[in-house]
Amino acid sequence: MATGGSPAASTRPGLPRRLFRHTPLSRYRWHSEEDLSQAIYGTVIGAAGIAVGSAHGDLREIVLTVVVTVAVYWAAERYADVLAAAVHAGGRAERVRAALRRGLPVVEAGLTPLVLLVVLALLTGRLPLAVFVALGLATVMLGGFGHVAARRAGASVVQAVGWGLCSAALGGLVIGLKMLLH
Repeated sequence: MATGGSPAASTRPGLPRRLFRHTPLSRYRWHSEEDLSQAIYGTVIGAAGIAVGSAHGDLREIVLTVVVTVAVYWAAERYADVLAAAVHAGGRAERVRAALRRGLPVVEAGLTPLVLLVVLALLTGRLPLAVFVALGLATVMLGGFGHVAARRAGASVVQAVGWGLCSAALGGLVIGLKMLLH
């Protein structure tokens, strides 16, 4: 071997691509139908929390509103799953742990636009701009999730684009809600 590196290493994607695969925006992030639906749900909850929290609050109040709202929705859904899993006798502990893990896409996707909002607000000092950029990210995420879901269901590229646009329209509704609140 003349130069360093194995054949396997040369076929691996670069570091930026490997890191991107672990973000909520990656099509590789959520594999199951349930995970994808949870990510969509979480994104809508997080975006709505940003819109409502920004109507009368500062950065701290927006963060608190979104985190509490996402946590309450996650806890309510997980409670229902844990309760359903706990009523069975055998393997109860593993079913309860699995029920808790299943809801993580709600939290991850719900908080992703918030992270961008906080970073942008702290870097620029312009909270209204950060809010609109975060809501824009949520809209892009929803469009991407709609597209990925349609492609996984066997839709053509054109149909998947249509589904993506319909999903992004949810983000547009949240942005409209935010504008009505101000």
